[in-house]
Amino acid sequence: MDDADLVARARDGDTVAFERLFERYHAPVLNYLHRMVGDRALAEDLAQDSFVKAYRALGNTRPDLAFKAWLYRIATNTAISYLRRKKLIRWVPILGTQDYASNESIERSVGRRHDVETALKQLPTHYAAVLILRHYEGLSLAETADALGISENAAKLRLFRARKAFAGVYADPADSAVGNSMIDGSEGAG
Repeated sequence: MDDADLVARARDGDTVAFERLFERYHAPVLNYLHRMVGDRALAEDLAQDSFVKAYRALGNTRPDLAFKAWLYRIATNTAISYLRRKKLIRWVPILGTQDYASNESIERSVGRRHDVETALKQLPTHYAAVLILRHYEGLSLAETADALGISENAAKLRLFRARKAFAGVYADPADSAVGNSMIDGSEGAG
């Protein structure tokens, strides 16, 4: 059964349909939140909160709801709200685990992971979120825009600026004028 059918049934009160949506999206949302907050137990709590919010709000949604993007939007907002309350922004490596043939490749990967984590920590939350949604979670540009509650054009611009800021910070965290201007938000709203 596709998402639209399950959403329609869940909207009509079918709890089994919502359970199927939960089963389908729990792991991806949990992993996304884990990358945002850097704590698995906290990510589990935030994922649970996100699904509760989705369940409660489902009856008030449009029939043409793009459920996946809508759910990621709820998860993103839940995480950002938590991070704002706690003033704590931590990111875990965006690179997945791999099998390695040598200790040298392990050292290179660990170094690269650390550099990616460090660079993501320096980015504003809205830049890190767009990068993770688009490049790690694999959402389309339209889904990323929906998840962030912005237009596709705004998502393109934010993604462009986020990539530029990330590249500046990743290349030279101490001396990057581009990265630092992007980080302090002087480029304007995006």
